[in-house]
Amino acid sequence: MQRKASNRKKGDTKSSPKQQTNVAKCQANARSEVERWVRRALDKGVGGLREEFLTLKRYTPEGMTTHAFQGTFEAGKSRYKDVPCQDKYRVILRWPGVTEDYIHANYVATPINEKRFICTQGPMPNSVVDFWHMVVQEESDSIVMLTNTIEKGLNKCEQYWPNDAGQTSSYGDITVSNITVRALAPDETNVRVCLLKVQWKENGREKTREIRHYQWINWPDRGVPPCRLTSMVLLSNIRGTKKPIVVHCSAGIGRTGAIVAIEYILEKLQQGIPCESMDKILKELRNQRPFTIQNDMQYLYVHRVMLFYFIDKYKIFADNEEVMTKYKQFVADYDKVTG
Repeated sequence: MQRKASNRKKGDTKSSPKQQTNVAKCQANARSEVERWVRRALDKGVGGLREEFLTLKRYTPEGMTTHAFQGTFEAGKSRYKDVPCQDKYRVILRWPGVTEDYIHANYVATPINEKRFICTQGPMPNSVVDFWHMVVQEESDSIVMLTNTIEKGLNKCEQYWPNDAGQTSSYGDITVSNITVRALAPDETNVRVCLLKVQWKENGREKTREIRHYQWINWPDRGVPPCRLTSMVLLSNIRGTKKPIVVHCSAGIGRTGAIVAIEYILEKLQQGIPCESMDKILKELRNQRPFTIQNDMQYLYVHRVMLFYFIDKYKIFADNEEVMTKYKQFVADYDKVTG
């Protein structure tokens, strides 16, 4: 996958994701590709998909190097020693007056944007300022957080933003104010949406940007949340942005990989690009952000949510008894293994 060099500088934008346009039109063959994807998932079934994932569980890009990760680990810039950040596609920090350019983050391209996502780890005490420098540098206006700061008594992510409306916090030379807090939707209360005002100085001038921070609070580490359309509602809120969408959990590969995979597949299907070879899709994602999707449950979750979206919401096979029978069996098997 080729990428163009970026000459992007830090800048500010006051437009929100909903005011921007980065949603591609559906191609004429999109529906037929969706149907092929659905049939393939149902034919594989829960057992077949689990076996498929296990054959790829240890897949990493050929020739992967991690020099920047290795050179900065002792400085407390990376959370897990067994989850290295590959050099290829890594986000390189270029902040005035700062010589260190490392952050545990990689760009992930989709069919409509070569820098659609930035997948990163949950900020640590020594990387919170780096995180905000990255957000400002990349002109991001959406942050998706798929973890709690503490889970099962373990620190999973630093509190890097003011959590309550009316609060203001400073992180190095970045000031962040929480303007409002709301639920994603009336029936999607497990995702908190904070409107943040971010301020910094650039060449002596005050700069300001509004950023929406989405935190999914009931997605368990290495597990899956209840099967609802939460993923789709969340993605619909951020899909319109032209800027890189920052996504993180704790390690930035499991829950992060699942949500990114859903959007990646949807965009491919929308473009009429064949997606039935899900093992190939996983490799494409891992070539950009190694270790994307940590386990078979998360791999199943991607399929379960998309089947729910296509079959239950859009009812693309409502009159096909054979497909609906297979779907009911898939749901029963999924519920059994995810408990």
